[in-house]
Amino acid sequence: MKSFYFEISIIFFTLIALLIGFIFLFNYYLKKIELHSRWLGDKLKKKKKDKLTKRIASLTMGLAKKLAPRSRTILSFRNVEKDKKQLQLAGNPYGMSVDIYYGLKLVLGAVGGVLFFISMILGDRSLLIWSTILAFLGFMWPDIWISLKAKERQRKIGEEMPDFLDTISVMLQAGSSLDGSLRTSTQYMKGPLYEEIKKFNQEIELGVPRKTAYENLMKRNNSKELSSLVQSLIQGTELGVPVAQTFQVQAEDLRSSRGSLAKEKAAKANPKISLVTTFLIAPALFFLIVGLLVLNLIYNPENFGVSGFF
Repeated sequence: MKSFYFEISIIFFTLIALLIGFIFLFNYYLKKIELHSRWLGDKLKKKKKDKLTKRIASLTMGLAKKLAPRSRTILSFRNVEKDKKQLQLAGNPYGMSVDIYYGLKLVLGAVGGVLFFISMILGDRSLLIWSTILAFLGFMWPDIWISLKAKERQRKIGEEMPDFLDTISVMLQAGSSLDGSLRTSTQYMKGPLYEEIKKFNQEIELGVPRKTAYENLMKRNNSKELSSLVQSLIQGTELGVPVAQTFQVQAEDLRSSRGSLAKEKAAKANPKISLVTTFLIAPALFFLIVGLLVLNLIYNPENFGVSGFF
C-alpha cells in the first residue's frame, strides 16, 4: 500500500512540475514567434472559421442577455464601478454591458450547478467534486477572460501609438486640421486605438468640450502611451504649442522608450528560461528517473542483488 501511494505521489509531482515548466516554455516561444513575425513585417492575419465556437458563444451570450435584467440584483455584492471600468478597458466585447457580464457569470456557473445536482442524484463522488470545481471555474471565468482581454487591448493600443503619431503628424504638417486628421485616420486604419479615437471624434461632434472628451478617453483606457499623449495635447493647447510638433515629439520619445523596453525584456528572457529549466523541468526529470529506479528496486530487487531488503 505504501508503494502505491509512493508511485502516485511521484507521478503527481512530476506531472505538475513538467506542466508548469512547459507552460512557461510555450509562452516564451509564442512571444518569440510573435516578435519575429513583427520584426519581419508579417502583418497577415489568419482568419479562423470556427462555426461551432461561434454558435456556442452566441447561444451563451443570448442566455446571458436573458438573465441580464435580474443579474445585478443576484450579484449585488459585486463592485459595479470596478467591473464597468474593466469592461471599458477590454473594449466591451460582444457589446457587453455590466448586466450582461453578470448574466454570463450566472450562465457559466449554472452549467456546473446542473452537473452538481445530477451528480447528487447519481451519488457519484468523483462527478460531484468535478462539478463543484466546474461551477466555480465557470463563475470565475468571465473575470479572468475580461482581465486578460483588457490587458491585451491596452497592450495593442500602446503598440499602435508610434504609427498613429507619425500618421497624424504628417497630416498636420500637410495642412490638415487635428479633427480632420483624426477622422481620416479612423476611416482607413483599424485597431483598438482607432476605435477609441472614433469614440473621441463622436463626442466632439456631439458638442462635448475637447478637454472633457480627452478626460473621457483617459478614463476608458489605462495605456501609459495614450495617457502621455493626451496630457501633452492638453498642456500644448493651454500653452499654445503647435499640435504637429507635439505629435512628432511624442512619436520620437515613444520609439526610443519602446526600443529600450524591448532590450530590457530580451535581457530578462534567458534568465527566466534558465530558472524554469533549473527549478521545474530538471527536478521533474530527476524525480521521474529516481522514481523508476525505486520502483524497479521494489518490484524487481533480484535484478539489483538486494532481494533481502524488500
